[in-house]
Amino acid sequence: MCHLQHGRKREKTTEEVVKARKAKEAVKIKEYNQLVDDCREKMKNREYNQDTFHLTSQLVEWNLDYYTIWNYRRILLQEFVLKGLDADEQQKVYNKELMLFLQLIKKNPKSYWMWNHRIWCLQNMPKPDWQAELGLVEKMLTMDARNFHGWDYRRFVVGHLRKNASDDPEALAHIVQQEYKFTTQKINQSFSNYSAWHQRSKLLPEIVASMTVEEKNQVALDELDLVKNAIYTDPEDQSAWLYYWWLLGRAPDHVTLYGAYQMESDPSVVILGFNDRVKFMQKPRLLNDKDETVDCRLYPFDSKNESASIWILQAANTAKRVVIDANVILPSTSAKSIPHDKVWNLKLEKLDCNTDSLVSRLPGEWKPPATHMYNDPTLNDQTSWFTLDKLKLFKDEIETVRELLDIEPESAWALQTLVHFLTQLAAYEKQDQASIYAEIVDILDTLCDIDSDRKLRYKDLSE
Repeated sequence: MCHLQHGRKREKTTEEVVKARKAKEAVKIKEYNQLVDDCREKMKNREYNQDTFHLTSQLVEWNLDYYTIWNYRRILLQEFVLKGLDADEQQKVYNKELMLFLQLIKKNPKSYWMWNHRIWCLQNMPKPDWQAELGLVEKMLTMDARNFHGWDYRRFVVGHLRKNASDDPEALAHIVQQEYKFTTQKINQSFSNYSAWHQRSKLLPEIVASMTVEEKNQVALDELDLVKNAIYTDPEDQSAWLYYWWLLGRAPDHVTLYGAYQMESDPSVVILGFNDRVKFMQKPRLLNDKDETVDCRLYPFDSKNESASIWILQAANTAKRVVIDANVILPSTSAKSIPHDKVWNLKLEKLDCNTDSLVSRLPGEWKPPATHMYNDPTLNDQTSWFTLDKLKLFKDEIETVRELLDIEPESAWALQTLVHFLTQLAAYEKQDQASIYAEIVDILDTLCDIDSDRKLRYKDLSE
C-alpha cells in the first residue's frame, strides 16, 4: 500500500528492496576500491601517463576529500601533463583544473582538499587572475555567506592583490576600503556572520591609520552602534558579542619592570624584578658609566622553565644601568600586555644581600630561543587606535548591557558580557572593587542556573 507524504508517493521499504539496494551499493564500492588499487599501483610504478591522470579524475569525482588522490594528481601534473609545455599551454592546463573545481565544489563547498587544490593551481600557474578570483569568491559567499572556507580563500586572494599593489599606496588603500565595505555588507545581511566580524577586526586598524584623532573616535562610536544593533537584534548569537568584547578591549594590565638592583657585596650580580613571569627573546643590555655595553650572562632565578619573574645578570665588569626593550619579552599569558614601544632604562640600585645563597639557586644559563620573535596581536592593546575615555566607555556599555537584560533577563551572552565588562571596570575602580566583585559572583550564580552546561566554568570564575 502506498502513502502520500508532502505530496509525494512513499513506497513501503520491503526486505527485497533493501537487499537490492545493498547489492547495488556493493557493486559501486567494489568498483571504487578497484579504481583506488589501480591508481596506487600505477603511482607506485611511476606510470605517469594519461591513464593514471584519468584515474585521478574519476576518483576525485567519487570522493572529493581523498587527499592522497589530489596529491597524486598534482604529481602527475608536474611530472607528466605540464612537462615541456610553454607558459601559454601551461596556463590552459591550470585553467582546466580551475574549471574542474567549479564542477566539483557544488557537491561539497566545504571540502578542504578542493580549496587546497585551487590554491596550489593559482600559486603555480604562470598568470593567475586574482581579480577574477575575488569575483568568484564573492559569488560563493553570496550563496553561503558563512562558509569559512570561502572567507579563508578570500583572505588568501586579497593577500595577493595587496602584494601586487604594495608599491601603489592608493591602490592598496582602495583594496582595504573595499574589504571593509564588504564586511559591512555581509554583517548587515546577517549579524550572525562570525567570519565577517572577524575580518572586520583585522581591517579596522588599517582603515583608521591615516585618520585624525576625532575621525578615529567617531569610527569607534559607529562600530559600537553597529554591534549594539546586532546584539539587540539577536542577543543569543555569539558573533556580535565577541566583536563587542574585542572592540572595547581590556583594562590595561601591562608587564612592569619593578626594579633593577646591583649586589653591594658583588657588583657583577644584577637582579631584575617583574610583575609577571616573563620570557626573554633577547638579553637585556648592561651599560657602564661610559654607556659602553658590558658583557653578561642571563639566568632565570630559581626556575627550571624559560620564564621567571626574577632574572639574574652576571656581568663581566661593573655596570651602572640596564636597558630593556619591552618588545623582546613575552608575558606568561595574553591577559598581560606589553607596553607599546616601551624601553626601560634604569639606573642600578644597590642591594645588600648574601650573593652565595643567591648564585646557588641559579639553573642553566639563558640561551637565545630557537623560535623567532613575532608581533603577537594578543599582547597588544587592540583599542590603542582610538582615544575615547576607556573608563567612561566601560561604564556606558555596562548600562547598555543592563538595559538589554531588562528585556532579555536570561540571555547568557549578555550576562557573560556584563561579567567581563564589570571585571574590566574593577581594574579602574579600585575603591569599589568589593561591591563590583560581589555583583559578578551573583551574575555567575545566575549563569549556573540558566546555562547549566557551563556550570563548572562559572563556578571556577566565581572563586
